[in-house]
Amino acid sequence: MSFTYDGTLGTDFEKVRLEIGDTDSAAELFSDTEIEHKIDDSANLVVAAATLCDILARRFARAYDFETDGQSFKRSQMSKQYAQLARDLRQRSVEGFVTLATTRVDGYSDDVDYQDVDTGSSGRVRIGYVEPDLPD
Repeated sequence: MSFTYDGTLGTDFEKVRLEIGDTDSAAELFSDTEIEHKIDDSANLVVAAATLCDILARRFARAYDFETDGQSFKRSQMSKQYAQLARDLRQRSVEGFVTLATTRVDGYSDDVDYQDVDTGSSGRVRIGYVEPDLPD
């Protein structure tokens, strides 16, 4: 079955085809079965599309740039563009996930509270830490 984008999207493989730009039924990059297989192996449709773009980047990596008769053919651009699309899709697939703020937990961070002590060295000890050179 071929897919031609008509403005409506019904199946998952049609949505993935649209994401990766595989909408020309005369020159399909993947069969429906290949796309459905990646959808089944992936967490969501965007991750499946990213995986397929990685495959296309590797496929087109074998293409080479050349010049002939005053014309220049930059075939390697396809590989670079699909690799970038895969990165963009992966980024989009994690949007909406919660990112938690973190605090460094070493004794020298500037983002934590310190107690001022006379240690003869830095004069700062992180609260909760013990300066070994200080008397108890």
